[in-house]
Amino acid sequence: MKIESLLKKDEINGSELEQMIELRKKNQLDFVLVDVREEYEFKNQHIIGVDKLVPMSELSIKADELENFKQKLIIAQCKSGGRSAQAQMFLRRLGFEKVLNLSGGILKYRGQTS
Repeated sequence: MKIESLLKKDEINGSELEQMIELRKKNQLDFVLVDVREEYEFKNQHIIGVDKLVPMSELSIKADELENFKQKLIIAQCKSGGRSAQAQMFLRRLGFEKVLNLSGGILKYRGQTS
């Protein structure tokens, strides 16, 4: 996987996220995985490695919780990719430099979940 080519994209797929999570475990990549689904969805199932739960319905009032990550790579994920695409656009408007969307969301993700 070429990290440079991933960073030029707007979206990543589940397989790419799995690889990125493995690289992060080895301290070879740094990013913040943000789940923008509702809390009940997160409790039902979530990707192992999520750093922050900030529901899309609360993102406008909780965006400051992500302020420390403004310069970092952020990966937004939801159930199918729609809400995370909205979160991606919202965060970019707030000046977040690099936000990727997990295409297909947790529905298409084949890595570890809880």
